[in-house]
Amino acid sequence: MNKILRNKIKIIAIPFAGGNKYSFKNIPEFLSKDFEWITVELPGRGARFKERLLDDISTMTQDIFDQINKHIKNEPYLIYGHSMGTLLGYELTKMLIENNKQLPVCLFFTGRGAPGVASKKKISSLPEDLFWKEVNEMGGLPNEILEHQDLLSLYYPILKSDFGAIENYTYNRIKEPLSVPLFVCMGKDEVGQGKGKVSLDKIKKWNEETAFPQTIQFLEGDHFFIFKHPKAIAQRISSACESVLNSNYTLELHY
Repeated sequence: MNKILRNKIKIIAIPFAGGNKYSFKNIPEFLSKDFEWITVELPGRGARFKERLLDDISTMTQDIFDQINKHIKNEPYLIYGHSMGTLLGYELTKMLIENNKQLPVCLFFTGRGAPGVASKKKISSLPEDLFWKEVNEMGGLPNEILEHQDLLSLYYPILKSDFGAIENYTYNRIKEPLSVPLFVCMGKDEVGQGKGKVSLDKIKKWNEETAFPQTIQFLEGDHFFIFKHPKAIAQRISSACESVLNSNYTLELHY
């Protein structure tokens, strides 16, 4: 890839609900030196713990937009998001277009159906005990956190706020499909019907959001399959980027 790019390609990574800048710590080590991994962090967690939590997708998107401006000036980049991060990545791309900013080489999303498919389940207003019961059943947080009560107390207001933002999200269909290639990867065990599952139809609806042909990939595991396959995720992100830069994608990418 060095022959194609003068600069490293930056990966703007957006975490899942409750996530922070350390959420993808094992993936970057499997990337080549052609990439620079940057995980954004929302207020109310990690290094920004003292800041007020945001409770809607639009203000979260604006916060991320402000964060990445310094990273995307005349340099190639892509956006990666997992779960809630896919929703934020999608809205971020729309905001970039609206503000006539440089667009990403591609989008790589894991662990969520298309943004136009709203979740009917509302758990953010439940009492804490019932809230954690629902989160556990739907696979909304890694087991390493769910198994430690002290961590649950820390994460409760963060995850409650994030889930509220997702539940209150209003999908506005774009006038034209995104002029950015979009790649989707899911855990095999999270695909299907029932609690904590995403139907294949909801996943396929990502096809409606991009002007490019799109394929859906799968890896073994549940909603947090990315933790079991950091090397595979790194390789697939890298391959997605290379396939765009070395192929016959014809729509203009604005550098």
